[in-house]
Amino acid sequence: MNAVIRNVLTDPAESNLSSNDSLLTQYNKYFTTVLADTASLLEAAHALRFQVYCLERKFENAEEHPNGLETDEYDAHAVQGVLFHRPSQSAMGAARVILTRGGVPDSLPIERLLRQSDLELSDCVNLSQTIEISRFAISKEFRRRKSDEAGVSAVSPADALRETNLAFLGLLRFVLEECVKRNILYWAAVMEPKFLRLLARMGITYTPLGPLVMHHGIRQPCYCYLPDMLENARQVHPECWEVLTDGGILHDQMALLGNAS
Repeated sequence: MNAVIRNVLTDPAESNLSSNDSLLTQYNKYFTTVLADTASLLEAAHALRFQVYCLERKFENAEEHPNGLETDEYDAHAVQGVLFHRPSQSAMGAARVILTRGGVPDSLPIERLLRQSDLELSDCVNLSQTIEISRFAISKEFRRRKSDEAGVSAVSPADALRETNLAFLGLLRFVLEECVKRNILYWAAVMEPKFLRLLARMGITYTPLGPLVMHHGIRQPCYCYLPDMLENARQVHPECWEVLTDGGILHDQMALLGNAS
């Protein structure tokens, strides 16, 4: 791990998890997500993708990635983030933001999938202001290792659930930060229905695009308009909204983008 990342990770996280802390305080104590902008961070992202998509979920064929790094054609026009657990200094999650390539058809994988149902993503969103969330991965192996190290009885179900939710929110915050940088107003995704329900409980809601499809199991193509989604999240679950928006900072920046569009 390079020195810059080590300094970020070792900063605040020596105290024990306390349910009296706000979710935002807990997130900042225990997690951070960084842009994979070096060779070592990109390798960490691709290794996590291999762990989750090839070994744990078996969505992809591990034999096609003998180096233990899962990649595909969309990485050439994508950015990736890696979620770190501060106390252990371990990479535990990753997310990919696929960017559109101006004027290039099917820049986003969801476009091809929707076309099978005679639907066009461009009918619902401005493609130039849209990204696709992809390869959203939080490793079960990390969670097992953490429980083994701490002792199974030391990690309560409530703490485990809270940490999992914070990890989801941290990766989504990374995606939101990248969208603010790039004047992006729409998220597109192809998600498991149960994951959509989990996000909805946090106030993060998507609009379905057509019917459910078979794509590594049953999936729902969907999208959201970020200014509206963030406002809904603030109303439904303010504490989750605080983590997602870094205390409201990203909400305000996104609202300005929405007003300017």
